Amino acid sequence: MKLCFAGTGLKQSPLNRNTNKRIRIKTLYACTLLILIGSIAIFWGLKDVNAQSPQSGQFRIIVLVQNTGNLDEHGSLHVAIDGLRNPQTMSGLSFSGLQTSSYTFEFSSAEVPVGKGFTAEVVYGDDEIKRVSGANSAANTPETVTLLIP
Repeated sequence: MKLCFAGTGLKQSPLNRNTNKRIRIKTLYACTLLILIGSIAIFWGLKDVNAQSPQSGQFRIIVLVQNTGNLDEHGSLHVAIDGLRNPQTMSGLSFSGLQTSSYTFEFSSAEVPVGKGFTAEVVYGDDEIKRVSGANSAANTPETVTLLIP
């Protein structure tokens, strides 16, 4: 190695310059790779956070009760998921004559995968029962069913 008295540092041989250049290129490549992997990890992390939001974590069934009669009816609604033992119930409801009432039931999306069936029923008057069945057709989309009572 030759000393350089014109400047403050030592002159590097061409061999050292090439190895330093290779080290810089490898370091730049490693940093770029880490940034790319970090970006992908952050993207997937945000995707998982969005997937666990309250809206997407719930399966909703909207039950419309249409009273086609002139008189008000009183009763209750029951919604059961096929194969599960915990139906949801709303009691003490009033169904006004010639009107449609809307009620929303929520279940965990983990318990109701796409294709899983359910049954909604209204019990009114002197134990009159009307039922309708449906299935979870698409992820993150509420199902709407209509029950007609005379």
